[in-house]
Amino acid sequence: MRSQRMLQGHPSTLGAILLIFLFSLLPLSGQAKEHSDLQKHVIHGGYALSKNGHITISKDQEKTFIPASTIKLITSLAALKILGPDYRFTTSIFLDEEQNLYILGSGDPFLVSEKVTSIAKSVADLGITEIGDIILDDSHFTLEGDADGSANSKNPYDANCSALGVNFNTLPLLVTRNAKVRSPEPQTPFLPLMGRIGKTLKSGRHRVNINAFPDQGALSNTLRYCGELFQVTLQQQGVKMTGIIRQGKIPPETPLLLQYVAQETVTDLVRSCLLSSNNFMANQLYLAIGIAKYGVPATWEKSQKAVNAFIRNQLHLQEMQVTMVEGSGLSQKNRISPEAMIQVLENFKPYASLLPKKYGVRMKSGTLTDVYCYAGYFKRGQTLNPFVILLNQKTNQRDRVLNTLYRL
Repeated sequence: MRSQRMLQGHPSTLGAILLIFLFSLLPLSGQAKEHSDLQKHVIHGGYALSKNGHITISKDQEKTFIPASTIKLITSLAALKILGPDYRFTTSIFLDEEQNLYILGSGDPFLVSEKVTSIAKSVADLGITEIGDIILDDSHFTLEGDADGSANSKNPYDANCSALGVNFNTLPLLVTRNAKVRSPEPQTPFLPLMGRIGKTLKSGRHRVNINAFPDQGALSNTLRYCGELFQVTLQQQGVKMTGIIRQGKIPPETPLLLQYVAQETVTDLVRSCLLSSNNFMANQLYLAIGIAKYGVPATWEKSQKAVNAFIRNQLHLQEMQVTMVEGSGLSQKNRISPEAMIQVLENFKPYASLLPKKYGVRMKSGTLTDVYCYAGYFKRGQTLNPFVILLNQKTNQRDRVLNTLYRL
């Protein structure tokens, strides 16, 4: 009765309650419903959508989140700007008076079997039929440890970086039911390293991170893989090796036999890296940026310094908006805010065509445990509207958020 008397004594209060009740019965407007859906799907994370250079809708746009592989957009943009879109990596071959063949790597992210075959053919075309040792010079990189975030698992995405890494430092293997090991790729010959690693695996097709397996002898698996691939491929081209594979630096005055210039430009590498989300390629580019700014050898510290300077000076983003310790997105120490990623995307617009398409939308995805992200563009006519979704939560709702943002 007391509540009834209070309402009767305050007609304005009663009217307000009735108005709220009636409003709740009305259907939400389209945009209000979309906003409600976004809030429901984003438990811990942020998002932003920009139109005409202005963020029109966002959640926690100033808060930083783990971006996973969407951070590759910064690596790619820095590579395009600092190395240059037409930059090409080189692999140099030297031959001393004792017919020892030296291979000097510069960190080519795409030193694959086909390219090694092309180099071997060029050596044979110069009339070389016999060599002594194969000596591998990987001194362009001096790395203390793996990329932050790498678990050095057998998974290909954990492959280490190196100045002389072939096939992304991943080994293709076919293990038969009777425990025989073969190469499943016609372009990659069978190598002794395949036999050793394959014996530890179950039957089936595999592609493994070579550094997850114990080294044998003085050479790391990285250099053994590179040396064996060159040895067998040279032999296929009629060049016999009479010595051993070993690591060493090229002595001064050793004559250059040939310099192999990659066909792929940085533009090509960025397109491939973003399409496959290849962590090895991303960090090879990241390390090359450090070399471009501070010279050889590559170190994580040099690249962090170079890329962070690019973020501050070229993208005009502050440390509170972006933290970047490696270039692939493996590290959970990488952080970026939605508004900062929008700024990255605004700068990336001239290169938007390098992004892969998903659901008809040009964008980069990023995934780690409890991390689900998208960053890219909605196209409206000839206009590109940047968007970013950074979810750091157990439930993967990024597709729902994407669909909702697309309708706004």
